[in-house]
Amino acid sequence: MTHNEALQQALRRWGEAGHVRHLEGETTLSRFRVGKQLADVFWVVGVGQSWEEAFQAADRNEQKPP
Repeated sequence: MTHNEALQQALRRWGEAGHVRHLEGETTLSRFRVGKQLADVFWVVGVGQSWEEAFQAADRNEQKPP
């Protein structure tokens, strides 16, 4: 999945607030982050080693009870 494809997926899921981030040079397991951007705040919903993993994590996180 490309950056543009990930952004389109985020916009489909979360509307105008949908946002993605890829941390270049980051060596951790959470280089790819997906979530919602509201003003200057980015709420991370899922992280992973790829966009696909980040969206899968978002699916798991959104299914958890509050």
